[in-house]
Amino acid sequence: MIEKTIYDNHQKILVDLLTEISSHYQTISLDQLANRYGYTKQYLSSLIKKISGQTFIELRTRKRMEQAKYLLASSDYSIAEICNLVGIRNLNSFYTKFKKQYHMMPNDYRKKSYLSDHFL
Repeated sequence: MIEKTIYDNHQKILVDLLTEISSHYQTISLDQLANRYGYTKQYLSSLIKKISGQTFIELRTRKRMEQAKYLLASSDYSIAEICNLVGIRNLNSFYTKFKKQYHMMPNDYRKKSYLSDHFL
């Protein structure tokens, strides 16, 4: 019974953290989350990893890349503008993260998305 309570509490914390990350992915930091929830940065980092299987950085990067993918497919923003809009300040870092997540460069994704929307 105690283990179930701990599990349920961890699940609630994870949902709350994922909501925070999704809502503030451009600027949120682990320090801000730790302060907001009253944990040390180290404890929160290990808790996130334990209950999600991913680090805070991985979760935030995934959200940023999902938003970048959406903007590439649905807007005329330049890649540099999208990079800034999703909270990444270094364009080279953006390209690297996007390619790692989607196995293609942002320009290629945009072209593929345009072609599938207009010709398929």
